[in-house]
Amino acid sequence: MRHRITALIGVVVAGTVLSSLAWTAPAAADVPGFSVRVTAPGTITAGQPAATVTAVATSENRQCRKVRWVLLVRSGSDAGQLRVIRVEDDGPFAVDTSTEGNTTTIVDRALDPGTLCRGRTVTGRWQVAAEDSTGGQVQFEARAFDAEETLLTAAGATTTVRGDRTASPSASPSGKATPEKTTPAGNAGRRTGAVIADSSDETETALVANETTLLGPGLIVGGICVFLGVLLLIRLRSRARLAQIEEQAMPTGFYRMPGSSR
Repeated sequence: MRHRITALIGVVVAGTVLSSLAWTAPAAADVPGFSVRVTAPGTITAGQPAATVTAVATSENRQCRKVRWVLLVRSGSDAGQLRVIRVEDDGPFAVDTSTEGNTTTIVDRALDPGTLCRGRTVTGRWQVAAEDSTGGQVQFEARAFDAEETLLTAAGATTTVRGDRTASPSASPSGKATPEKTTPAGNAGRRTGAVIADSSDETETALVANETTLLGPGLIVGGICVFLGVLLLIRLRSRARLAQIEEQAMPTGFYRMPGSSR
């Protein structure tokens, strides 16, 4: 008798634990005949109006079932930067929200107003907005449970969040960009290097310009010197030739001795 009571208590405790973990456990295999399709915007921009994430459940079973929606939001950054509101046609829908790490779980307090039957769908909608976000990837996973807390089906979608907080240079109180002298050392070093490089380029350009300016007069002076040297060489050769001609033209006859006669 004691063993039966102990076993019964164990079954009850196990059932309670499994029921409490039904909302946070990873999605299991779908129940045959049920499926869900999740649609999410490609991009959500911080500070912009909320976008809509939609989950549509379908059934091929003859038995109709009520659905309770659970949405898991996994953010690459702080999950608290996203604001999620479950909505129906008549306005917001009551939910229970819990966050663990970068995952936020949103559970409907009541069953969805619609009924899931063959040929009929049940739709869950959530308004999602980003507030003061640094951006990143966000995964949405919609899970459809029935009234007995049995997971019927699950599916997900991924969205890119564009943040309004980026790594930009700090601004001064007047709203103008901070002067370069307040730039961190690493950036200042790079800017100094750029200035030095520009100065070197300007110096090289000036030297080339100076060389180009002096090249013309240098060529002219050199040409004049070469010309004068050629003229001098021609003149020297002319004098040497004249001297040679004069030597060849000297008289070769005999002169009489003074006082001599024939």
